[in-house]
Amino acid sequence: MRRHLGSIVTLAVAALLAAGLLLTPTAASAQQTAAAPAAAKVVPHGTLTLAWHTGMAPRWLDPQEHDGTATPDNFLMAIHDALIKNLGTSLYDHPALAERYEFAADAKSATFWLRPGITFHNGAPVTPEDVKFSFENYRGAWADVLKEKTAKVEILDERTVRFQFKMPFLDFPLLFGTANVSGAGWVVPAAYYKQVGADGFKQKPIGAGPYKFVRQAVGTKIELEAFEGYYRPVHIKHLTMVAVPEAATRVAMLERGEADIIYFVPGELIDRIKDNPKMMLAPVLSGNWWLEFPGFRDPKSPFHDQRVRQAVSLAVDRQAINDAESGGLGRADGNWINDDVQYGLVWPEFPTDLAKAKQLMKEAGVPNGFKIDWLTPLPAYYSRGERVVSQLQDLGIKARLQVMERGVFLSRLQAGLKEWPGVQIIMHGARIGGSWSNWYESYFKCGAFNAKDRICVPELDAKFEKYLASIDGGERKRLAEEIQRAILENYYLVPVFRHSFVNGIGPRIAASKWQDVFPTITTGYPYPWEDIRLK
Repeated sequence: MRRHLGSIVTLAVAALLAAGLLLTPTAASAQQTAAAPAAAKVVPHGTLTLAWHTGMAPRWLDPQEHDGTATPDNFLMAIHDALIKNLGTSLYDHPALAERYEFAADAKSATFWLRPGITFHNGAPVTPEDVKFSFENYRGAWADVLKEKTAKVEILDERTVRFQFKMPFLDFPLLFGTANVSGAGWVVPAAYYKQVGADGFKQKPIGAGPYKFVRQAVGTKIELEAFEGYYRPVHIKHLTMVAVPEAATRVAMLERGEADIIYFVPGELIDRIKDNPKMMLAPVLSGNWWLEFPGFRDPKSPFHDQRVRQAVSLAVDRQAINDAESGGLGRADGNWINDDVQYGLVWPEFPTDLAKAKQLMKEAGVPNGFKIDWLTPLPAYYSRGERVVSQLQDLGIKARLQVMERGVFLSRLQAGLKEWPGVQIIMHGARIGGSWSNWYESYFKCGAFNAKDRICVPELDAKFEKYLASIDGGERKRLAEEIQRAILENYYLVPVFRHSFVNGIGPRIAASKWQDVFPTITTGYPYPWEDIRLK
């Protein structure tokens, strides 16, 4: 039996190795040590101002409460650091606070060696005790799965820590090292965190990243300063992030030189930057957008009938939304999960057919449509919600647009169905890295961090549990595709499009092309912050 199990594990790991998703211990050590750049003697200078596109939630400054989306990355990548992380074209295994790591061939342990001499911003050394505390006290996305499968965290010496798993845990590197999935690999100073508590930490975070916290006006402004003790060179002295929800104001700030990078340029303002020779447009092909029907399992909901959900899909003009919202720079996509993650299923684009949609509504017994209490888009992408509201009117579905601040929106997602009473549609957008399972766990699974009880399809959750427990690569791929196919064929979610997160770069930034500033392939943000330079 042991020999047979060992063969299964070896085959599963071999399959992941072939896909480039795991490294052998020797290859991991060699590749990661080689990848770690030596810190050059760089004197940080100047100031970079980022115009952020929503309000700022204090919890985004605390990796312990990571919400499983890309949003916190913008802040964590500046203030904090992880053992390993996604960076640039590295999906999860970029060496950070760990100079190297080894993932055991039987997938039952992972060992990390800390860089020598690294410290937090307050001068305290980063130790294995901090790593152990950060993992054991982590309470954000994927915390339940990570802790359920981990037997113990062992401190081997002053620089070495080992995670021992109860069973082969093939997903561990992807979950642990992908920043827009989980914050479990991000290290906080244990003594300081215990001293000030979670609320105090959000007000004045201390990390080990390239920038140290200076001050904040809660929700509107964060000021950071280069941490010259960072193991990589940091080029810009001051980094200021300002919340500017109004798109026209952000563009005007870029034009006047009050901001150097701005996020989210809506379709109607794209040409204003494109036509300005002093600026650069950064159309990052990023996350997918989809429609969710909270509580559709309730027979009283009009969305309980699959024909109604399908009619909604047929009424949505995806290309029109892409053209208007992303200047045509996005992509009509058939899946709500990006196809550039492990086991992400490529699916044909959903058609627009209003005549068929009306026929389905008639067959479902609602030929004249019905009222929706609210259609709520992810803040601050309100115009996208307005377009869906307008398109659904052709079916007689009348909806009101609900606008809220992003931190409130995410909090209500995490509170569950009670925060979405009546008949509602949520228009989500997300860019999650690593694996298809990270999307399912975050936004679909019953009881998940961002899904709670809004959807709950028990038969798919049962298959997902089999997926998580499996150590057979072929079986995992089959289950992943079966689950995604069921979601799409039953219209449990309705994909809209994969948007282009269109950003703007000002003339003071040193860049010959926009990819010099936005090199990451896992989110739409411009980290590594330490690499950005001024002219």
